[in-house]
Amino acid sequence: MRFTLWILLFLVFSCSPVEKPKETALSKSKYKEKMIESHKAYLLKEKEKINDFILSTGLDFEQSQTGLRYHVYSNGSNDSIQIGEIAVVDYVLTLLNGDTAYTTLDSKPQQFIVELDNVENGLHEGIQKMAVGDSSILILPAHLGYGVTGDQSQIPSQSILVYYLKFLTKIE
Repeated sequence: MRFTLWILLFLVFSCSPVEKPKETALSKSKYKEKMIESHKAYLLKEKEKINDFILSTGLDFEQSQTGLRYHVYSNGSNDSIQIGEIAVVDYVLTLLNGDTAYTTLDSKPQQFIVELDNVENGLHEGIQKMAVGDSSILILPAHLGYGVTGDQSQIPSQSILVYYLKFLTKIE
């Protein structure tokens, strides 16, 4: 009888439904929503940093559809550059905090083929807003500069870049 009672108790408790542990992982759609929210927050902070920088300069900047900000402060000729032509520039490239990352002032000017060479997308776009002889300030949001990875040397991940750029000449 005792044995039967134990078997009966065993069967009753072993057949009761087992609670599944609550899942803490996000579903794909919830994860996607969280990532989008996070990215929007990052972009808002980036825009605020750029706006604060612009206010500190006291200059008027224009903004392109991609988010490039630019201010041409010294006008040269009316000779603009076309895709496929070679731009020759001098520049000082800084981080938004003013730290210099790279410069051509202590070396030779940089040359690059517009829209075809391996330079930042913001530099390709910015040079096309200028004419030979112009000097300008370009502010590149991270997505127009080195993006998430930085350049693995002087430019950290997700850095806003500031180019102080002089468009010396073009080579057709």
